[in-house]
Amino acid sequence: PIPTRDYYGIYAAFATTFPVERPAPFLSIESRDRFDSEKAFVEEMLAFARAEKKKLVDKREAAAHVWYAEHDLPYKDENKRRADADDQKPPRHVGLDHVESGMLKVREQDEWIWERRLERFEPLVQSVFSARDMPKKTQNARKLRRFTVFRDNDGTVENFILTGGSLDAPGAKVSPGVLSAVSLRAQSTGPAHVLPNDIGGRRTALAHWIADARNPLTVRSIVNRVWQYHFGRGLAANSNNFGAKGGKPTHPDLLDYLSRRFLQGNWSIKKLHKAIMLSDVYRRSVVPVDEKNLALVDPENSLLTHFRRRRLTAEEIRDSLLLVSGELVHSDGGIPVFPEMNMEVALQPRMIQFSLAPAYQPSVRRDERNRRTIFAYHCRGLADPFLELFNQPNPNESCELRDDASVTPQALTLLNSEFMSDRAVALANELAKTSRDDVMAIEIAFLRILGREPVDAEIQQLVKFAEDTVQNRKKEIAARSEYPTEITRSLVEEFSGLPFEYREILPKFENYEADLKMTDLSLEASGLADVCLLLMNTNEFLFVD
Repeated sequence: PIPTRDYYGIYAAFATTFPVERPAPFLSIESRDRFDSEKAFVEEMLAFARAEKKKLVDKREAAAHVWYAEHDLPYKDENKRRADADDQKPPRHVGLDHVESGMLKVREQDEWIWERRLERFEPLVQSVFSARDMPKKTQNARKLRRFTVFRDNDGTVENFILTGGSLDAPGAKVSPGVLSAVSLRAQSTGPAHVLPNDIGGRRTALAHWIADARNPLTVRSIVNRVWQYHFGRGLAANSNNFGAKGGKPTHPDLLDYLSRRFLQGNWSIKKLHKAIMLSDVYRRSVVPVDEKNLALVDPENSLLTHFRRRRLTAEEIRDSLLLVSGELVHSDGGIPVFPEMNMEVALQPRMIQFSLAPAYQPSVRRDERNRRTIFAYHCRGLADPFLELFNQPNPNESCELRDDASVTPQALTLLNSEFMSDRAVALANELAKTSRDDVMAIEIAFLRILGREPVDAEIQQLVKFAEDTVQNRKKEIAARSEYPTEITRSLVEEFSGLPFEYREILPKFENYEADLKMTDLSLEASGLADVCLLLMNTNEFLFVD
């Protein structure tokens, strides 16, 4: 573990660092695809919030006019009367009942949220600056982001170990520093592990120390992480605890060799990937040569006698399903897209700063939703349940190693979720149009999903399976999904403690291009969809051998 003094020494390296957003013109190489459509949506939501807020503010201010007249006082608007004594101004929500008071707070919160989201379309760059302290006038959380950066590089700032982690309990004084366990000096002169104590230059000195080729920790940590990505386990097992207290490397000489090669390759991650993937150990089969003896000698496969079989990651599963169904859109850049997710989760209430966050609305067109997962919008407070179920890491936490556990809900989701059904329907719709019969469709489905041709027994079984599902479906009454264009929310007004309801619009669903559903297919094609869904559920598709 890191000593407390080292922890607060690194913390002190950032004690004079403050965030700021600065205007920066768009570069010619930057992609602004879909800016117009997404910006129009945000502007519509902002306009709705402002219009609803204005109705309530107008009613409140009309009542305020009456109150001032009754008390023989000149009228003052909300901003000017805020600092007045209570007997010199009307009640906070004069003229509004508890429902309207609660709605006003909701609309004010919505206005701020959509104003903030509108800033995504502005040419801004996230930056930092060094100063002794944050300017007092900007210490409100909503004013922290944009202000005129000032120069405050004179003098020093004292830093302390916080007793029990409390800001109100400063303990021993500490200087900006680096890890004392690493022999590399932080500066050429002075104490070995202490960084400059000036207002500016702390981060630069820390960055130089981290990226120094003589730092034994940085390079080995990177190499170990890359190795872990390919093999499912690092050469040193504990990637977040890389050191004496973590797991010892199973192949220390290999770790040193790859670290030297990484440095000689000018810190190129691409070259490191290539070196690993061209190695003999990476190209080994998942089937061990002498399985019986290996179970006794090396049950954990620490000696890498064979490749470790792994399941596709959550993102790989989604992207692969879109690829084999023919729906994946191969386009790069632009603003994040909003894939469709389970409607119950998308519309569920989410608290955000004492109010409810706006409902999640997917992108309107299929060609926007069906891009690779790397281009999808990720909300820290709203995980996609499909990706979360397959162990997508929590974006709020550091991920040492992805969990690859297989649990029952995964199997149920692969069989029954709307996302899986829609992918199978999309592929079946294409196969029904391009194949002369079920046998040809099944052969193409095998090639698309599993990358191989089926054997005769598999064809016979699946043809029979498709026929049986068609007969069963004739007896079913299929229901088509409905997409709401507005919903009603419920909250409790904070001062009265009474419940109230308000309306939230969902304009993206007004012209929503829904995915094909089972009800859009003929009975024969629906049988093919069940075959496709079955193949998408096989281990052969979900695992890398």
